[in-house]
Amino acid sequence: MENSRNEYMDSVEKLLDSLALIRKIPQFRAFMPIRVIEVTEEALLNYVRVSSNLTSSIAEYYMLLNAASLEACRKATLKIAGINDAEKARKTWIDVFEQEFNELFRSQRFGNVVNNIITSYADLLKGVAGIVEAYFKELGLPTRSEMDSVYREMVKMKRDIANLTEEVRRLREGMDRRRDEDIHNTALAK
Repeated sequence: MENSRNEYMDSVEKLLDSLALIRKIPQFRAFMPIRVIEVTEEALLNYVRVSSNLTSSIAEYYMLLNAASLEACRKATLKIAGINDAEKARKTWIDVFEQEFNELFRSQRFGNVVNNIITSYADLLKGVAGIVEAYFKELGLPTRSEMDSVYREMVKMKRDIANLTEEVRRLREGMDRRRDEDIHNTALAK
């Protein structure tokens, strides 16, 4: 596993070296904005780091599941060796597996591995979103952060409109009450 990881890192380094060479060629430099290339290089390095963490965490996750399964098989085989009743043997087998996997799922190591998987996956998505945002910005397309800003402004405007509508309603009610009072007072004065 470590050997394939090294091969992967070597191939990514070769890709980054190729990007650096392309960036130095004047003809390509004119067509490729430097900031996008720099963001891409940084994002690729981050992607490699995060994806290797994710891959090793997933491998460890499956190794833990496999080890628990093998241990449960070993324990269950020892326990059911002297049992002649098939139903009792089946229940014993299930109990041993349940106990072994409950022990695994409660362990600190398993929790750390699952946390690493979730964190690495979130970091991977964040890195990809950063690359997409850089390219969208360079292409003149609205980015997610710009759309989020527009959405926040829209929500604020809706809230302000609702508040103003409520204030206009209260003012109209006040005007109607005053008009009714004026009519009533005028009628009493006659």
